[in-house]
Amino acid sequence: MISATRLHQLVGLIQAGREARFYDWPEWQAVREEVLRLDKRECVLCRQRRHRYRPAKIVHHVKHLRDRPDLALSVTDPDTGERQLVSVCKKCHEELHPESQRQFRQRCLPLTPERWD
Repeated sequence: MISATRLHQLVGLIQAGREARFYDWPEWQAVREEVLRLDKRECVLCRQRRHRYRPAKIVHHVKHLRDRPDLALSVTDPDTGERQLVSVCKKCHEELHPESQRQFRQRCLPLTPERWD
């Protein structure tokens, strides 16, 4: 559960477009470690959807941080009892947040076309 003071600070960070600073908070680091331990450091989406094991390094907010800052440090949503924070692998996190993936454009054309004949 997030304190009123920290919630106010987080809302200010979100409004300023600097919510990435939240992930440096010691409270987040502690909850993140708790969630990874709870999920046995496995991607819950790979386990559920693909029936395979993949290590998880990212903790995902099911209800996005910008939409529900009050749930920023909650493992479960107190209203529904469902998990709010889950462990996911990088690939699954990119699928959940395609908008966050930078699209790299080609800087210049190659000097000569590649040939493999």
